[in-house]
Amino acid sequence: MSPSLPPRPSLEWLRKRSKERLVELRANDPQARLADAQREVARESGFSSWRRLKAHVEATQKQLSDDDLKAFFRAVGTGHVDDVRRALDEHPFWGGRPQALHVAIESDRAEVFELLLERGADVNGRNDAYDQWSPLMLAIQRGRVAMRDELLRRGARIGLVEALMMADDARLDEILSQTVVLPAETPNGASLLAFARTQHAVERLIAFGASTTKKDRWGTTPIQALSALGAAGAPLVRLLIAHGVAASPLEYARLGDVEAIAAMSGHDPSILRDEQLLLTTVDRGHHALASWLLERGANPNARTKAQSRQTALHAAAWNGDLRMVQILMDAGADPNLVDEEHQTTPLHWAEVSCEIRQQPGCREVADFLARTNS
Repeated sequence: MSPSLPPRPSLEWLRKRSKERLVELRANDPQARLADAQREVARESGFSSWRRLKAHVEATQKQLSDDDLKAFFRAVGTGHVDDVRRALDEHPFWGGRPQALHVAIESDRAEVFELLLERGADVNGRNDAYDQWSPLMLAIQRGRVAMRDELLRRGARIGLVEALMMADDARLDEILSQTVVLPAETPNGASLLAFARTQHAVERLIAFGASTTKKDRWGTTPIQALSALGAAGAPLVRLLIAHGVAASPLEYARLGDVEAIAAMSGHDPSILRDEQLLLTTVDRGHHALASWLLERGANPNARTKAQSRQTALHAAAWNGDLRMVQILMDAGADPNLVDEEHQTTPLHWAEVSCEIRQQPGCREVADFLARTNS
């Protein structure tokens, strides 16, 4: 093997080198082609052609075991950058479901994120196996501003969904001016309205025929998705209501709208006994509404119907919401209850969230629960 190649070279890295070389070539020859740059990279690596170099790399790539992949993604998600670097030195950059770049963004691991990009991670991702979520979409959704900006600097594509999530109405109008029908394939299989962030976008999408009621793969409708945005989603939810979309108490719980829920419960008191109402309130961090519901008999040990059948206290601990933890425990929430999938307590959930998500407040919640249980 040529000494200019690492022990297990990556095609992604070599392609990146070829694109960089093309920029250099075009500085002197505007007619230079990518094939010219690839040929130069191949010759530098000791091969007569890009085809021979590519065949060599593919032949030397090692098939990773499931344990290798699990260890790698664990290192990405927990921010162990030296372990990630070691793995990338030993193996070519791989994709996966999800890909390493997706995990680094979701878990907010800036150093790992930078390392992956340096080693050739695709800024646009290969997203078919990740329900069409691009790295840029994840960065926007998770509020990773620096990551979002770096992806854009490196040429990440801004498609229809990205434009919606960026609240870029001008780009949205430009994209829609070039299409006749909305794409059938969308992230999570959702209506595009779920990704709207401006009233202008909602109106344009409805005019284009976007469904106002379609559920995504998780059973979430557009009004549910937009209500999950909290205060930012309130005008969008009210716009959908103006278009005839019915709002349930859960939508108002996501918005923290005590008055609306009080009015609805006046007509149907059973609303207040719906455990999902409190769980939704807890998950969105609406302290005043949570207190109001608990004062009116909501179950402080309410459990989710799906996921891990965790309690409201698990959710508050996972979110690092100490005030919510205190509200629930003052109302009688039991910190020793375990979820049904992992058989772990809210304290454990807070500790895992500290490690995996770096969620602000989780250490404070973990310390509080540890003192409570001592």
